[in-house]
Amino acid sequence: MTDETPDISPEDKRKLFKERFAAVMMDMGQNVHKDPESLYLIGSLAAHLVDKANLTTWTELKAALSQHAYSGLINSFKDQGNEHHKKGNQKVAYAIEILAISVICKTQNDDPQVGSGEQLLDKMIEDTIGFYRRRSANRNNAPKPN
Repeated sequence: MTDETPDISPEDKRKLFKERFAAVMMDMGQNVHKDPESLYLIGSLAAHLVDKANLTTWTELKAALSQHAYSGLINSFKDQGNEHHKKGNQKVAYAIEILAISVICKTQNDDPQVGSGEQLLDKMIEDTIGFYRRRSANRNNAPKPN
């Protein structure tokens, strides 16, 4: 999630995004479901943002973002993700990246693959919110950091 990419064309940015999006989707499908801590982190961050906006779902939050709010959220994700990455908090940085990718999909969903993948990613994020809320209802069930 570091910001070390030199100036690149919009087409190259779309291509890079699509490649990273595909990699994240593959990882979410194959690996993340095996890691309760990552699921909890994704869900907790997404739930916090949804609750802060007084909405009920991740999809509603994305739909409600103005251009100004979108830009602010992406910049916040970038700053926080980079900070956690530097501190070695890889799972937190990854959770932030998942949410950032989902939000960015909103601007890239004219691509059929991104559009269909966005729906799946948003469903996965909704599921992690449910996981977080269930686990948080009983603090003793929250996953322990590895």
